[in-house]
Amino acid sequence: MEEFIEKIVGITEPKTLFIICGVFIFGDVLTGYLKAFKNKKVNSSISRDGYIKKIGWVICLLVGFLVDRLVEVNLFLIGSAMVCITTEAISFYENLGEIGNKGLPFKRYFVKLAELENNRESE
Repeated sequence: MEEFIEKIVGITEPKTLFIICGVFIFGDVLTGYLKAFKNKKVNSSISRDGYIKKIGWVICLLVGFLVDRLVEVNLFLIGSAMVCITTEAISFYENLGEIGNKGLPFKRYFVKLAELENNRESE
């Protein structure tokens, strides 16, 4: 996991970061729908809330890109992308697990991250 984070932080090309974020966002939406269809819980208000979150990610990435260009650093886009990729990857792999892919090699990392996030939210 640490190697993955190091590689993402090392990416300085904005286009690549946008593509990686887009792949995880799309994967999360797709697996979310598959999970909802499997569980017979397709709900337009849940979908709407999810799309609002995804649009928020796009806005966050665009603002990070603009700030980086204005200040001439590569910090805000990379930071925004890291949070987006991590959050969407966790959700993507959780969805895959719930639709039947139990043997995911990254599951233990995401379970640990989810526990840490739940502990932070409860504080």
